[in-house]
Amino acid sequence: MARAYPYAEFSELSLVTDWISCMLVLDDQFDETRLGTEPDRLRRVCATVLGWLPPEGVPPVADPLGQDSFTAAFRPAFHDLWERTCARTSPLWRERFTAHVAAFFETCIWEAGNRSAGRLPAVDEYLRMRGCALMPYLDLVEIARHWEVPEAVYGLPEFAEMNQALSDADLWTNDLFSCEKEALLGDPHNLVLVHQRAHGTDLQTAADAVARMIQVRVDRFTELAAGCFENARRAGADDRIQEALERHAEGLRNWLSGQLQWRFETGRFDPARPEIVDTSGITPL
Repeated sequence: MARAYPYAEFSELSLVTDWISCMLVLDDQFDETRLGTEPDRLRRVCATVLGWLPPEGVPPVADPLGQDSFTAAFRPAFHDLWERTCARTSPLWRERFTAHVAAFFETCIWEAGNRSAGRLPAVDEYLRMRGCALMPYLDLVEIARHWEVPEAVYGLPEFAEMNQALSDADLWTNDLFSCEKEALLGDPHNLVLVHQRAHGTDLQTAADAVARMIQVRVDRFTELAAGCFENARRAGADDRIQEALERHAEGLRNWLSGQLQWRFETGRFDPARPEIVDTSGITPL
């Protein structure tokens, strides 16, 4: 994570690393266990998790005797994460972050509904639903850098599009690396696999097409990042606004390059992982 957040001090780097580690474990529960085929139950789980992240502060610790197995496993971790996060952020930042987590959860519930019904998403639908999954991780850029994006900057259309272009490039890259694993698991929620079905190609042809799509979004992000600065200068934006834009764009570039290096090294996408070759022993929470 130091590659993705190279300017973070140790305590902030520990916090963002713990956030991402916990969210990856949670995401695997949503994708690779029975919970990922039960949309109604998953919606209840997501509502419970969001209840642990109120923008106004840290809720009291729940009675462990009143928790189900899922709550008992994740509640202490999220309580710790939120307590450390609240000490470093404003209520406005926390409101945005929680909204982004909620949007990600809606995508997870949509995926569970597709699996339950045996439904295969179309390309446009997949791109639309997939597009919101990265924003909680991009919010953590602000924690790592000890600053928050001003509300005036968040309201700029170019700022939103810049975030989306970066998000698409990163998420589609993830799909490129994980397509073989997800094909073996029979999970249809991967851009390469969606593209392959839509166009009737082999896997390599679909992967090549997605790689070209990724390059288009990287180029658009680069264009928008430069354009945001120029538009802000022409509009007479004060130094605080210009600095926010520059620091945020730098944080996005660091995230993209750091995550790309990680993907070449991690075993997370290895199709030979035992739990992928044989899923009979998986016991969901």
